[in-house]
Amino acid sequence: MYLMVIMLYILAAIVCGLLGRHTSFGFLGHFILALIITPIGDFLVQLVARPSKEVREKIRYLDED
Repeated sequence: MYLMVIMLYILAAIVCGLLGRHTSFGFLGHFILALIITPIGDFLVQLVARPSKEVREKIRYLDED
């Protein structure tokens, strides 16, 4: 039972890392943050996280057109 809960927690942390890979923290930052706080807390951080430099440049390029 405990092993199942731990596996689900780690899986949720991996999903948070994948969702946050285009932010300034990146995959590893959000994965570790989800392990330290909670995946729900990390998701809230992702809502306000700054996009990565590459994403910001793409957005800026699209705005110029």
